[in-house]
Amino acid sequence: MHSCHDLEQYVQFLQLVEEARAAGHKHTLKWAIQEAVRRNILRDYLERKGGEVLSILMTEYDYATDMAVLKEEAYEDGREEGISIGLERGLAQGAYQKALETVRRLVIRGFSAEDIADLTGLDLLQIEELGD
Repeated sequence: MHSCHDLEQYVQFLQLVEEARAAGHKHTLKWAIQEAVRRNILRDYLERKGGEVLSILMTEYDYATDMAVLKEEAYEDGREEGISIGLERGLAQGAYQKALETVRRLVIRGFSAEDIADLTGLDLLQIEELGD
């Protein structure tokens, strides 16, 4: 911590927040920001962004809400991925079924395996597997 000046000042700022709480200041965070500026702790940053810092610090972190949001986002990501994979598999299965139907029709009409391969773009091994 002592090797990073900004981190050291941040810790000092948090100590001011705790000091203000312990002293029972009515506006704990506002007092801590003003006191930090007065003591030259994160002064430049707090002078520029003090209102934003106050707003962020006043927003209470709720672990349960955060976890629920993360869970919902993960569900949506998984759902989208599942739909994509399902669609891909469905299209592949449909193409396979169509090829099988085409091979069977050509076999019934007396086409040779070589002719079927030429017409469908399938190799002979695939045609033999589909013809079984």
